[in-house]
Amino acid sequence: MLAPLAEPDAASRQIRRVLSFVAAHARPHVAEDPFAPRERRARSAIVDMLEALAMAHAAHHDVQWTIDELVAAVRRWTEEQTFVSEPAGAGLHLVDDQAVRYGDFDDITIVGMIENDWPDRPRRNIFYPPGLLNALGWPSEKDRRGAADARFLEVLASASRRVTLSSFTLDEESLVSPSPQLDEVPRARLSTVARASSQNARVFIDEALMLEPVVLDVLSPDARGWGEVRSSRVPADAPDFHGYIGVQAARPWSVSALETYLGCPFKFFAQHVLRLEEEPDDEEVMDPRQEGQFVHEVFATFFDSWQAAGWHAITPANLDRARDMFAVVVDGALERLPAAEAGLARTRLLGSSAAAGLGEAVLRMEAERPVAVVERLLEHRLEGEFTMTVSAGARTVSLRGKADRVDLLEDGTFRLIDYKLGWPPNRARAIQLPIYSTCAEQRLANYRGRNWTLGEAVYLAFKGPRRVVPLFASPADRVRVLAEAQQRLTDTLDAIERGEFPPRPDDVHRCESCSFASVCRKDYVGDV
Repeated sequence: MLAPLAEPDAASRQIRRVLSFVAAHARPHVAEDPFAPRERRARSAIVDMLEALAMAHAAHHDVQWTIDELVAAVRRWTEEQTFVSEPAGAGLHLVDDQAVRYGDFDDITIVGMIENDWPDRPRRNIFYPPGLLNALGWPSEKDRRGAADARFLEVLASASRRVTLSSFTLDEESLVSPSPQLDEVPRARLSTVARASSQNARVFIDEALMLEPVVLDVLSPDARGWGEVRSSRVPADAPDFHGYIGVQAARPWSVSALETYLGCPFKFFAQHVLRLEEEPDDEEVMDPRQEGQFVHEVFATFFDSWQAAGWHAITPANLDRARDMFAVVVDGALERLPAAEAGLARTRLLGSSAAAGLGEAVLRMEAERPVAVVERLLEHRLEGEFTMTVSAGARTVSLRGKADRVDLLEDGTFRLIDYKLGWPPNRARAIQLPIYSTCAEQRLANYRGRNWTLGEAVYLAFKGPRRVVPLFASPADRVRVLAEAQQRLTDTLDAIERGEFPPRPDDVHRCESCSFASVCRKDYVGDV
């Protein structure tokens, strides 16, 4: 039947051959088919179009067509064919913003109200500049925006009962902004009602699995078994996953260890509970701990030698003699160090032409003080039970520690000194110097027949703008600093006895140099 289409013939006869083929071979309509009415209307529209096209060519311009011309003409006229659809009745209709204005709806929900979609982004003319188009009467951007806003208001007025507007802020992985056309809503003069979003709404499977209570009925039987196993796991916010190991027995702790807890509870746990060794640095020079021990030994040796020589206080009159003796002690201690390391240590202790050393700061600090030293307690141990005054009252705690230096002065006061090779610690967190001050005051009661009181506590720091950093500035400040340190101390002891060791450093930059950063699981549990 279609073989004659391969030969050129009059357009009207070619079209009627197609009509004859469709009439002979079209599938019959099934009455029970719910789409039969739509199929019937579509076939009628196509057949009527082909009949009209054949009649037009037969009456006016019946040219010779090959099958190529026939295909092109039928396709073009089919694409232009439209017909009125039958009313679909009640139910949900998905329509675009153009078709909705011609419908009769009770409720309308406009979704996707985001920028660049409402209104549509205008397309720039690639052939003519905007100035030329404006001169020719082409609509301006303001006119296009006004027309888009007018169409939006027509959509808002299309519903007879309710219009719901929906927007969102995350499109896949990109943040999006609400549509600026939402500002036009008041112009529609509709009563506005804000609808609160439901926190427990479950639309997708992942929401059924994430929201509590978890719904596993949406999964397949195999996946449901997996979901039941996962649901039976201990929740992620359980204390076991955040450094809680249970109640611990009370025991004496060193004050330096408790200060480590304040820096990071997990580091304290690794060092002092698990007793893990820190990984040594592969360096040819001393690590900070060895360097600190070396400096402490140098000062202890110097003051022992100074007092053995019959000297007590360092004054402006004997300051030069103290400098010479300190240099002799430093040179003797440097003999056991490698040459390169000895040069760095000598500069740190004795200074250079660019800056004074730590020894000069120590000697000048004492020489500038008006009250003379009568005795020095070097590497003074503080062990046993001490009384701390906290918010709940007096409390007895067991501690151990070693103060770098305690100077007993002529006026019955004492000066506590803590050497720091680095920067002085943060006084809002550090407890070592104020707790040593409190413990020393209790241990020195009736020492040499006198009751000694704290007069001064200082850090001697090698780094920072000042070598001598006082712990407090006035008697009132002294009371506050010591009270806050005692409260921090007891709170830390309580947390340790509760077994709380979360990976929670006071400064995340500590993790960069911490030997235990790879085992604390802070990233896994999200504590930092």
